[in-house]
Amino acid sequence: MQANELIQQYINRPLITKKIHMQSNYLDDYHSHPWHQIVFPLTGLLQSHIESRCVMIPHNAMLYIPANTTHKSVAVTDTQFLAIYLNPNFSITYRNEQKSCLVTPLIKELILLLFDNCSVQQTETTIIHLLTVLRDQIEIASTYEIPLLIPSDRRLMSIFTQLKNQPDLQFTLKEWTTKVGASERTLSRLCAKEFNQSFSLWRQNIRMVLSLQLLDTKMSIQEIAMELGYTSSSAYIHAFKGFFAQTPSRYRTNSLGHVLSS
Repeated sequence: MQANELIQQYINRPLITKKIHMQSNYLDDYHSHPWHQIVFPLTGLLQSHIESRCVMIPHNAMLYIPANTTHKSVAVTDTQFLAIYLNPNFSITYRNEQKSCLVTPLIKELILLLFDNCSVQQTETTIIHLLTVLRDQIEIASTYEIPLLIPSDRRLMSIFTQLKNQPDLQFTLKEWTTKVGASERTLSRLCAKEFNQSFSLWRQNIRMVLSLQLLDTKMSIQEIAMELGYTSSSAYIHAFKGFFAQTPSRYRTNSLGHVLSS
């Protein structure tokens, strides 16, 4: 059942929940909901367009979308996410602006508790308390924004698709020109126009964001570096630290809530 149909069916509830799976490249085109929405990817990566803004949402982050806000999302990779729809007419006042933020261990537990509210048979009072804490945690959480990856130009999109499927490709900009039918100058201009950055930086950003999913596996840092096409783990660590302001190992501990071998 579609989300808005569920909202109409349970119009007097403080929230409803829905688990959604989107295959890679699936587009959930422009739409809106009469209730606020929280999007929390369990796995994968989404790029969402919210009116005039675009945000990337990896699986360690969440997105809050106010009620009646037009938005669309595309799955960068196979993505499974939890959606919570919040009744704006209930006793809790929510923010009027969209926000993307890191999912702290507390926010994650709150989302999972609310998502499982039917099976654990929580009272409405308990749910209201949980929603209030979640609202407050989202308010104080630091905004989390990473550069956009998905281009609109078909030539850049061809490159993006190949790099997404095989991030260790080592083609130079000149080599890419023969594969997509555009000059080096054109590809550089397109990157500057769409992402306000160079081609090489855009390619590195793709690798960095894709590495987030790999960090949630038992792969070592060395193995992840090789998977992404880096010649050494130190090169990957340096790039990751420049992008996320922390090392991959620190990210595993702080953002994913567990420690894996490095």
